[in-house]
Amino acid sequence: MIIKLIFSMLYCTLSTYTLFIKLTYEFLLLFISAGVASVQGFAPTIAKQLGYSPMVVGSVFTYLSMLSFFVKPIIGIIVDKFRVKRIMFLACVLLCGLTAFALKFVQKIPTEAVANLSCNTTTELHICSSNDDHLPQCDDSLFKLMKNSTEPIECQLHCDQNESFRDEIDRSWNIIGYNVTPNITYKNNELKYLNVTLIINATDQIEQNYVFQVKSVHIMKTQIVLPFCKKPVSTRCKMNCSNDVMMELASVQKFEGSIFGLHQFWKYLIVMSLFWISQAITWSLQDPICFDILDDKPEDFGKQRCWGSISWGLFSVFGGVLVDYFSNSNYQKNYVPIYYVCLIIILWDFALARKIEITETVGSKNTFSDVFKLITNFNVIIYLIWIIVMGICTSMPWNYLFWYMEDLTQKYHSDKQSWIKTLQGLAIGIQCIGGEMPFLFFSGWLIKRIGHTYCMVLGLFTFAIRFYLYSIITNPIWILPVEFTNGITFGLCHAVLVAYARFIAPQSSATTVVALSGALFEGVGISFGGVVGGFLYQTYGGERSFKLFSYGSLIMGILHVMFIKFTVKSN
Repeated sequence: MIIKLIFSMLYCTLSTYTLFIKLTYEFLLLFISAGVASVQGFAPTIAKQLGYSPMVVGSVFTYLSMLSFFVKPIIGIIVDKFRVKRIMFLACVLLCGLTAFALKFVQKIPTEAVANLSCNTTTELHICSSNDDHLPQCDDSLFKLMKNSTEPIECQLHCDQNESFRDEIDRSWNIIGYNVTPNITYKNNELKYLNVTLIINATDQIEQNYVFQVKSVHIMKTQIVLPFCKKPVSTRCKMNCSNDVMMELASVQKFEGSIFGLHQFWKYLIVMSLFWISQAITWSLQDPICFDILDDKPEDFGKQRCWGSISWGLFSVFGGVLVDYFSNSNYQKNYVPIYYVCLIIILWDFALARKIEITETVGSKNTFSDVFKLITNFNVIIYLIWIIVMGICTSMPWNYLFWYMEDLTQKYHSDKQSWIKTLQGLAIGIQCIGGEMPFLFFSGWLIKRIGHTYCMVLGLFTFAIRFYLYSIITNPIWILPVEFTNGITFGLCHAVLVAYARFIAPQSSATTVVALSGALFEGVGISFGGVVGGFLYQTYGGERSFKLFSYGSLIMGILHVMFIKFTVKSN
């Protein structure tokens, strides 16, 4: 069915427009979407792996969305006034690929793994605590994932030296260095380095502490099996373990104060800012270019735009498979392959974009006054409010759906951890190919049949259903069928957003109005939703956050219906 639909799309589009221009633009859409999809879709989980909290990630993406809010209208005005659409478009396509590849060189925020080594009737490693400020807070989902591990864990410990601990393990473990050559310098250099093997199946949770029993200790060329001490002693150790989940459980920030004092954070923010600006401008200019090619067939915008959804979906799946395949562990993922994929595809896209014919808009001296008159119209104000609300709703799946899928996996289905990126890629693939593509293709027909306003209402009600389903799901696999609703919440609604903006805009200010609509969606809606979503997610968790967004979408949908009924009655 999907294959027949793709061939039908290709036949309809090729039979209507100039073959060369049409094919060039379709391939342009394919490559831009393919390049950006391989990085942008995983951006929140990349930030998570770099060490940032949900609130920090929400704040960063809010800032990025605000950048789009300011940049898109400014670029639209510049393009309309100075006729530099081609130069601006080519420059941003190239910058998008270079900055995405630059993420490869951004380091994690500095952390270290710490634990308390205690020796009594057994020797144990305490790696986290809910009541010890010197240890990280315990994470139940990671602890469950840890207990399901069957492989032995080996750790190298670098322990603080205190005399009571050193003397007791010398005696209890019968260390040769103590009995033969009791040299303090020798002991200081040797006893602080321990190779430890942990017993996983003896892992326990004692008084809100996670405890791992030490199976053996290798020290000074001597191996002690099931070590114990005659009197209890303990010391604090830095550690490096063979298991990534263990390292994550034991990790604490290595710096004091705010992340704003870290050069790693500023590098990440600068690279992401340039990437976000370049891809935002690319998309905002690409839509007017599409309408220029369509000429007197603006209702077929969705048929063109769906090619971007096809490649976005395919390369999201491909990117997820690549990340899982090249990752050496289930927990820490290797995103380097998708950085290379993005760079190669965008460079190819740049070469293709240079060949496309781009129509420069005839400038107008009244751009500001034309736009101001437009946005004072009551119906247009309601349209702009709808854009903002849809942006707020869209921010949740964009920023936190993958985070939520990983949380569900850790909590309920740790066996799926090894292919979680493939699962996330499939989610985007279904969003784009199963959802966006058919609704974009038939968006012109739907808008003609039910009108712009009822399409807007449909988007809000669908978001209410989508968020509610997220909130009751415990198996991340069941998120996949829910993603078909993205065809309405993004595919159809994006076509409505752009088509309505183009419909109400004066010819001389078309790029500016389309850019303003996109800026409100991303710069106000996405940014505000990112802050609110980050706060709710960090405070209440994913399940309750999605449920609250479901209720909010339902209320806004009802209000929009009331507005439609009111305006019809008034007319």
